[in-house]
Amino acid sequence: MAEVSNELQSQLDSAYEMIAADEIDQAWVLLGRLEQEFPDSAEVMALMGDTALRVGDIDYAVELYDRAVELDPEWSDAYSARANCLIEQNEIDEASADIERALELDPDNPEAHYVRAILLELEGRFRLADNAFRQANRLDPDSCPMPIRVSRKVFDESVKKAMALLPDEFRKRLDGVQIFVSDLPQPKLTEEGNLSPLIMGAFDGYSITERLPSDAWSQVPPTIHLYQKNIERQCRDKGELVTEIEITLLHEVGHFFGLEDEDLDRLELA
Repeated sequence: MAEVSNELQSQLDSAYEMIAADEIDQAWVLLGRLEQEFPDSAEVMALMGDTALRVGDIDYAVELYDRAVELDPEWSDAYSARANCLIEQNEIDEASADIERALELDPDNPEAHYVRAILLELEGRFRLADNAFRQANRLDPDSCPMPIRVSRKVFDESVKKAMALLPDEFRKRLDGVQIFVSDLPQPKLTEEGNLSPLIMGAFDGYSITERLPSDAWSQVPPTIHLYQKNIERQCRDKGELVTEIEITLLHEVGHFFGLEDEDLDRLELA
């Protein structure tokens, strides 16, 4: 990574603190000014990418990380940050190439080890994935916490606890809805549905609003799929696991009730 002046570093630190505090509008204002003042700074581009990622604009984040890589092709962090977004876009081969390059440039890049762990999980190489998670955690415990690991039995028990926490009106309407747990979504599902392989749940079937008494197919019991590895990755203990399952169930139940992603965003269930 190229040297950063004290003046620029101080302002980058301020922008980072704004992002961490969810002061996104203020961060964009500061970063927009820094982009004008330091147009050749890969660090500014990367932090803009971090901000875009924070608000869920994956496409724009990748574009900004592309620019960071172009400005400093020897900076490991730019490659690992871009790889993280490429996984969300289901661009697995491109993400893997970025991680190889990131680790070649800096074998101690914690984000690169963490993203590599995710890639290994997606390949079904769970033991190697956990080794990579541990390496990332050793290098940066705060930014790369270890995912919780539980048996399928314990996970199923957590699903039951999460179901019990759902509002009564939700639980009553879920009679007949099947819930299945898998390690990860099938690649065919994410490819055909243009979905991230990191989704924590999926709804399959007709929503209540689509059901017609005259249509036998719409009477087939709907299914909610939960993806254990993706949920575990977001949790540090069993309490968080139950909470994350509850949120995921509420999201997928929302689809069962006929809500679109925009509605779920508004209800903070995205």
